[in-house]
Amino acid sequence: MFSFLAQPYPARDPRFSKAILQALLSGFLIAFILIVFQPFGSYNWQHPYKNVILGGFGLVAVVVNLTDFFITQKLFKPYFAEHSWTVWKEILRNMAGFILAGFLCVVYGYFAGLMPFSLMQVTYMVAVCFMVGAFPATILILLNYAYLSHKYSAPIQPVPQSQPIVTPDETTLTLVAENEKDTLTIPAESLLYIAASDNYCTVFYTEDDKLNKTLLRSSLSRLESQINYSRIVRCHRSYLVNLDKVSSVSGNAQGYKLYFDVAVEPVPVSRSYNTVVKEQLLVC
Repeated sequence: MFSFLAQPYPARDPRFSKAILQALLSGFLIAFILIVFQPFGSYNWQHPYKNVILGGFGLVAVVVNLTDFFITQKLFKPYFAEHSWTVWKEILRNMAGFILAGFLCVVYGYFAGLMPFSLMQVTYMVAVCFMVGAFPATILILLNYAYLSHKYSAPIQPVPQSQPIVTPDETTLTLVAENEKDTLTIPAESLLYIAASDNYCTVFYTEDDKLNKTLLRSSLSRLESQINYSRIVRCHRSYLVNLDKVSSVSGNAQGYKLYFDVAVEPVPVSRSYNTVVKEQLLVC
């Protein structure tokens, strides 16, 4: 009945700018609700700096979000990997955030002179955070899962280019590592994809119908700048893919996955590249 909870769900955007924007938006929303609607008896509370103090709880929300991004995700990086992220993990992550928020609210309230620092007060504030946020957050996650699953569920059948238009310089790829010594020269049409991990890139390509892999110390952006072949495109912050080698496409709530006739792992397409990749796959 609840098997959908184990289905893939997109991990949070790893970009710093997105984390800052999400933290500021959540903080503004909390501050706005507390100042304008003044729930939980705060309407009857009088203080010359009442709005400033209530707005400070919005700052707590900012801290909670940034703690998740800068500390939790860094300390437990393998746990937050996209390939293993699911609906129930996203819900659990939000629940943990509400517990932290309740605790930090008591810390803030104690130093602001609003409440005692005690186990009972922490329990109360955690309960308040759950009452305010747990239900709507869970509903939003489930709605987002349903929307993304529907959006990416329809398979795409790539239309290969029977006669790619290339120049002589495009028929061969020469990839040069950062040390300027290690190089890999292959026919452009033999490349499957390039995957980046830390300071290295793994080049996947075929030779005599056999899969080969070569590791180069280089950033993906550096290798991308060395490629002048129109059908080799960026599809993810960690992947370059040769669209002519894609045999099929499927998707789930995390987005599209590109498959090949060769026995390799499917390549993910990040949501920011969905439209570009989809349009080029369907171009004959």
